[in-house]
Amino acid sequence: MWESVRTVRELIEKLGMKKEAGCSWLHVKSKIHTFVAGGSNEFRNSSEYKKVWKRLMEEAGYVPDTDVVLHDVSEETRAIWVCGHSERIATMFALINTGLGMPIRITKNLRVCLECHFWVKIVSKVAGRVIVLRDTNCFHHFKDGMCSCKDYW
Repeated sequence: MWESVRTVRELIEKLGMKKEAGCSWLHVKSKIHTFVAGGSNEFRNSSEYKKVWKRLMEEAGYVPDTDVVLHDVSEETRAIWVCGHSERIATMFALINTGLGMPIRITKNLRVCLECHFWVKIVSKVAGRVIVLRDTNCFHHFKDGMCSCKDYW
């Protein structure tokens, strides 16, 4: 399988095509904040981010499903990559920088992956927040661990 993936990636590069980077944005305190997949390293390494992340993940017993990462890399790298998707960074930013009970509204330039969809459901339940995530397909309204799309993929 990985040889086929490599062939397709090489063809895409040869044709000069580029994959659009995953990007999410939200409005907090009169400012638009933008997050790119794999970016925001300073924020992701902050003590506040790590504290909130750890609390959410321990409370939920969450372990990332790395099957959505379609690269031939180590399991550890896959977990880092999937946890660095832009909608996750945006959600964490909103949890830290908005008041308790305030709804979180995020817009994403690509379709949310299945694993991030699952993760946002968990966060909505554990954090007790309504999260609205607009991707290229629909508005996902997360509340109490459920999504308005009824997990339709």
